[in-house]
Amino acid sequence: MVLLGALALAVPTLVNLGRYYWSTDNGAHGPIILVSGLWLLIWRNEELRFRPGSISAGWLLLGLPLLLLLTLYGRAFGMLGIESAAVYLLLLLLACFYWGPGTVRRHWVAFVYLAFLIKPPEMLVAEYTQPLKILISQTAAALLHALDYPIASSGVLIQVGQYELLVQQACAGLGSLFTLLVMGLIYVHLVKPQTRTHAITLLLAIIPLALAANFLRVLILILLTYHVSDGVAQSFAHDLAGMVTFILSLGGMLLLDALLSRRPRDQRQ
Repeated sequence: MVLLGALALAVPTLVNLGRYYWSTDNGAHGPIILVSGLWLLIWRNEELRFRPGSISAGWLLLGLPLLLLLTLYGRAFGMLGIESAAVYLLLLLLACFYWGPGTVRRHWVAFVYLAFLIKPPEMLVAEYTQPLKILISQTAAALLHALDYPIASSGVLIQVGQYELLVQQACAGLGSLFTLLVMGLIYVHLVKPQTRTHAITLLLAIIPLALAANFLRVLILILLTYHVSDGVAQSFAHDLAGMVTFILSLGGMLLLDALLSRRPRDQRQ
């Protein structure tokens, strides 16, 4: 009954996420997080014991009504960020009650990982990604200008030849940054580097790798627009460029991991 109730609560929110967020470039990592996060939970399912009352029922009496109201409020007014956050916290509360806080702590990586399913506030995202978009667009324009291309930029607007491009959020690092961050988190958790410095270095490297990948993506789209056509650059080539740059970013993280793993052996020699 508890499982059916949790599914009845979570499935409509997952459907809304799939329809309005995961179908966009910035939320494309959602299905990957959902599947791999659930796998992380059931990977060591012998630790998941059904222990009703692991925390005081007062927490349920206090938290459930409030979180249910927030869920209904977000769902009724189309506020997907509030809805997804409320459902996540509600399921986390149920996990603490039925599995126990100790089990939740032991699986903290999976729960933190699944928290990336929450849709971030659009205004906050736009505010913090604007400098990133400007940096990438201006750097790409400056590089191509140095190569004698007829190009200029103003903020996130790029004028190349007779075409005018707008650097969207998906081309400015946000989508790839979130995707790479969660993939890096699960990679570090599963591989378990020998030292904490190794793990922290891998996680910190994700940000510059994502920026470099999206810079390359913007560069490719500008060149396609100028040399082929605007229609080609904004059709299948747009998605293909995103896939290629994401694969290159992930490959860069694996290469860095290999280099860091070899370093101790070299030092011992």
